[in-house]
Amino acid sequence: MRRGFWIAFWGVLTAAVWRGALLPASVRNVQMSRLHGLGPTSVGFRWGYGAGARPQSIIFDLSMGDGATGSITTDGEATEAEVPLGAAHAGPYQISATATYRILGVVQTREYRFSGEL
Repeated sequence: MRRGFWIAFWGVLTAAVWRGALLPASVRNVQMSRLHGLGPTSVGFRWGYGAGARPQSIIFDLSMGDGATGSITTDGEATEAEVPLGAAHAGPYQISATATYRILGVVQTREYRFSGEL
């Protein structure tokens, strides 16, 4: 009985470490949170992470349906950002998030895409 307990214990611990520290956390639930149109035009948005190691940095590229674009780079602990746009915004949008992870000294890059409409 003791041997079975310890095998199960170490198995669960190994799985938790593998999932929490050795697999990259995915970027999830990117949502527009606010629009600013007076003065310089900008769009605020927020996102979340799945389980795993958070990225060291994330580059968000925003492309609006009417031709307005913007980009911002954040660290992996951030969950909100404000992207300045070059023109007024309206219609559908696409967000491309490029996340860079460093896990056990190995650099990994993952790209995520999100879309919606204002």
